[in-house]
Amino acid sequence: HTFGAVADDAPSSPSVELDDCVASLVECVAMLAAGNTIGSTDEEEVAFSILGSWMKQLYTKKEAPLLAEDLMLRASVLGRLQELAVLSVSRPSLAIGVGQMMFLYFWWGVHPPPGGELGGRQPTVPCAYGPDLGVGLMALELHSISLSLAGCDNPATSSEEFEAKKCPWRWRFVLLFLAEAGRKLLVDKHDVIAGTRHLKLAKQRLASMKSLPFFASHQSLIHGPRWANQNDDYLPRARHWPVWPRDRWPSFARFLEANAHVFLMDLLNLLQADEGDELFRTVQEQQTEFTPLPRHWGLLDLIRQGETTASCPYATASCDLLKTRPEINGQCFSERVPNAGIAFARLWPGTEIKPHFATEPRLAARWRRAALCSSSLDMPPM
Repeated sequence: HTFGAVADDAPSSPSVELDDCVASLVECVAMLAAGNTIGSTDEEEVAFSILGSWMKQLYTKKEAPLLAEDLMLRASVLGRLQELAVLSVSRPSLAIGVGQMMFLYFWWGVHPPPGGELGGRQPTVPCAYGPDLGVGLMALELHSISLSLAGCDNPATSSEEFEAKKCPWRWRFVLLFLAEAGRKLLVDKHDVIAGTRHLKLAKQRLASMKSLPFFASHQSLIHGPRWANQNDDYLPRARHWPVWPRDRWPSFARFLEANAHVFLMDLLNLLQADEGDELFRTVQEQQTEFTPLPRHWGLLDLIRQGETTASCPYATASCDLLKTRPEINGQCFSERVPNAGIAFARLWPGTEIKPHFATEPRLAARWRRAALCSSSLDMPPM
């Protein structure tokens, strides 16, 4: 199993069997690892896989109660994860799995935003900005435990082992939790002392990263935690501008700008044809929690894994243009970059996408094409 993605390789067990396994997680993980039952003898990987499968089943099932919205179920599941978090102190192989499940499914805590029914195209969505401090700080502690367990804080760890253990990914989550907690305390809670303390801890962690051989040449770490990203891992000689000068644009960016009117026209036509909101509704069943409620965010793929999608009959001109581009068609598909593609994305006003990243390299081009009402999108450096 690769850390950073929700587990797909755990046994296809009925949910009751996963419930039983999670109820006795230490014993269950030890047994599965000893028998190499799910393709790994590493307890950390096995625990991550089991917890990922359990949470994914809970979140994506279509029968009530729904994890995204039912307060009693959310409280019960988070309570179990908190119990496992305490257990992780003495059983550190559980730490990264439990910490990731908290991040993936409980960024906003137990409570989804109250009310805010999204009827039609003029939703009323209350602000519910993350992270939940209790969840975020517990996830921080768990990811910190996992750093030591994997040897990610040891300069003697070889480069091959450092990458195999996904140490860069673990380190960036520690920075993410510290920076987001600091921002939350300062901006939302007006707690200057606690907020400043967490931002100072983020700088200290950043200094520790710089002392490790893997990060020694990473230019993005010079400018502070907010700039830390994985571009340096894969493109060490490239310039990483947050805004690119026009004369340095790659040809794909020029192609997108030259055809922006085509994409906008197709998007507006699609929205007009889909008055019942059926197209976006069917793609809003996310595997993990990107927004406070699943219906707040949707990606309508046009090209994915080098192929056109079922959405293309509603955006024929856009798909005809895009499928010829080598950056996203079948020429840009590999085990390392499996999901090259392009999509129309919708985020409802008044809500937010939590900060996130994956373990594979990613080059993203995003720009706002249409706003149905007042909105903004604040993008950190990619």
